[in-house]
Amino acid sequence: MILGVEIEPSSVRVAQLKKKYELIQWEIFELQEVIFSSEGIIESDNLIKTLMKIPSVFNLKNPKVALAISGPTYTAVKIIQVPYIDKEEITLNLPMELDKYIPFSVKEVYYDFHILEQSKDKRLSEILVAVANKQIVNDYIKIFEKAGINLVLIDIGSLALYNIYNLNYSDVDTVAVINIGENIINFAISKKNKPLYIRDSTFSINIDIDKAKDEEIRQFADEISAEIYRQIEYFKSFMFEESVKKIYITGFALNYPLFISSIEERLEQELVIFDPFRKIKINKKISPKMHKYANIASISIGLSLRGTEKIK
Repeated sequence: MILGVEIEPSSVRVAQLKKKYELIQWEIFELQEVIFSSEGIIESDNLIKTLMKIPSVFNLKNPKVALAISGPTYTAVKIIQVPYIDKEEITLNLPMELDKYIPFSVKEVYYDFHILEQSKDKRLSEILVAVANKQIVNDYIKIFEKAGINLVLIDIGSLALYNIYNLNYSDVDTVAVINIGENIINFAISKKNKPLYIRDSTFSINIDIDKAKDEEIRQFADEISAEIYRQIEYFKSFMFEESVKKIYITGFALNYPLFISSIEERLEQELVIFDPFRKIKINKKISPKMHKYANIASISIGLSLRGTEKIK
């Protein structure tokens, strides 16, 4: 069993999922200080103190956790085609080819890959490659060690989003799944439960949305709409035969109906509220709480899926 840990600027969210897809515990720990800047983690002590609460709250002595890292500054996911070769050959050759596909030096990143499809007839292998900046990964490893928590896996937020989508939905058409975090937007575009485009983008929110006036929420929705439009148009520029038929959306801003209607108006497309619990049972002890927090739980639950038989 692996706990899924998502760290946002204002909170740490932790999910615990049983193997048969039952969410048995989910907690949110508020952060009292800003821990991030454009330079990375700037306030690790506050984060460590918060993480140290996890073992007692979840009644686990040495919890194993999966962490999400997000943002184009630190991560990249690419879906690439290479000549047909087996997994061992990909492992040997990828380091020499990786610089062609990612916006970082291969020396600066940790990387992994997953084979999506192979065809001897077409002589092609299609693989998903994920990379994360070594410095930010090493910083998190030290932080979790100091907190006494066993960090066993580091994932990328947009991939965790794709994984929970892939468990819950089975769309035939091309769909976009979008999570609006507090400073990151995670994008996953998929067709027939196969990823086509995985990307993050950043944004700044300059309002207190809980106290914002209608016009301020509309302006915020305009900014988010523009970024969603930009990402979808970029996807279409190299997948020109594909058009996004449906947009699933989740994230903290969905608590404000005006935000949703404003996005729909700007994009001229109806949004579908993403349901992370279509095929995941909620333990009755936490069911009332999860109705409140459903819109901000997808990434943490997607990470906890790594401890199930569905996603290793």
